Amino acid sequence: MRTMGTMDEGTAAKNETDSGAADGVTPRGDVRETTAKKERARHRQNNRRRSSNATPNAGHNGEHAHSRALNQAAEKARAHENQGTERGRKSQAAEVAPDAALPEKVPGDPRKIAGAPLGKAQLAAMGKGVQYGRNTENFDPASTLVRPSMRILVGSPSAEKYDRPIKHDDVVIVPEFFCAENDWSLYYTLIEEMTAVQTGAREQKGSEWISWHEGAHLICKNPTGSKTFAMIQDRMGDYFGISRKSVGTRFNWYRDASDWKPFHHDSAAFNPHRAKNQNCTVGVSFGGERELAFLHAKDPDMKIYFPQKNGTLFFFGRDVNINWKHGVNALSYDEQLAQLGKGRISIILWGLAANCVDEAGSPPMLPYSGPRK
Repeated sequence: MRTMGTMDEGTAAKNETDSGAADGVTPRGDVRETTAKKERARHRQNNRRRSSNATPNAGHNGEHAHSRALNQAAEKARAHENQGTERGRKSQAAEVAPDAALPEKVPGDPRKIAGAPLGKAQLAAMGKGVQYGRNTENFDPASTLVRPSMRILVGSPSAEKYDRPIKHDDVVIVPEFFCAENDWSLYYTLIEEMTAVQTGAREQKGSEWISWHEGAHLICKNPTGSKTFAMIQDRMGDYFGISRKSVGTRFNWYRDASDWKPFHHDSAAFNPHRAKNQNCTVGVSFGGERELAFLHAKDPDMKIYFPQKNGTLFFFGRDVNINWKHGVNALSYDEQLAQLGKGRISIILWGLAANCVDEAGSPPMLPYSGPRK
C-alpha cells in the first residue's frame, strides 16, 4: 500500500508538466540510456502500427520504411547521447558562494534536498533528458547563450561613462541624459546659436540649413560655431568612450511635426573607408517626442520603435546598422496637431568606441557601389 507522502517513478512521470517535472527519472538512473531506449521503443511501436495498417501490395515498401525508421531512431538516440556531454559543459551552473547579504532564515532550496526529483530544465543543463516541451521552446540553458538580433539596454544618466562592455548588437537608451524631459531650454539655445552663426557678420561656411533626404527634414553640415553643440558632442563621445579623432557629426532639425526620416543604413554599413573609423552611431534628441524606428533589412514586417523624448541619448552598434535600417517615424495628422508646431533636433555622432566586444557570427558589410553622385 502506497502512503500519501511518497510518489514512485510511475506516478511522477504521470503527473509531470512542462513547469519542471522529473520526466519519470530519478537522479540514480542512467537518464541518457533510458531516454534512448524509450525513443527506440516508441519508434518501433509507431512503425508496427503503420505496418499493420498498410495494404498487402505495400509490403515490400513497408519493410524498407520500417528499416529506415529504426535506423533514424537509433541515429537520433546516439546523437542525443553524444550531445549530452557537450550541452552539459556549455550550460553547467557555476559553483559560487551564496549571497552573504540574504537573511539568515531564508528557507533552503527545495531542488537541493537529497532525493528531490530533477526537473526537465535541471536534466537538460546536465546534458540529459529532453530539451523541449508542450509550451517551452527549450529547457537547455545553453540555448540562450547565443547572439540576439538586437539587445536593448538602458544606461544611467547620472554616470559619467557607460559602465558595461558594448557589443555590436546593442541598442542603448539613456533617458534624460542632458536635461529633464520637460526642460526645453537646450532645444531653444541650439536654435538661437545656430541662427546667430547663420546670420552674423561672419557667416560660417556650411552653417546654413540644407534640405535633406529628398526634403524630409533639414540639416546643418557645419554647426561648430555653436558652443552648446560642441559641449553636447564632447559629452556624447565621452560617455561611450569614443575617440574624438574618429568622430563624424550631423545636426538634424525637424523644423515642425511634419518632418521625419525615411529608413536607411548609416554609411559605415557599406563604405569600407567609413567602417575603419566608425563602429557605432550615437544621437541625442531635443524638443518634441518622436520615435526612433528600426526595420530589419531582410524582413520588412519586423519593426521596432523606441520613444525619443527630450534629452534622451541613444546608441546602436555596428551590426545593428548592418542588420537593420533606421529612421524617425512620421506623425499622423492628429499627432501633428497635438504637437502644436513643435520641432525636434537630433545631434548625431559616428565614431569608434574602443570598448566594443567582437563576437563570432557578425554579418558582412553591405555591397558598396561607390560614392553618391
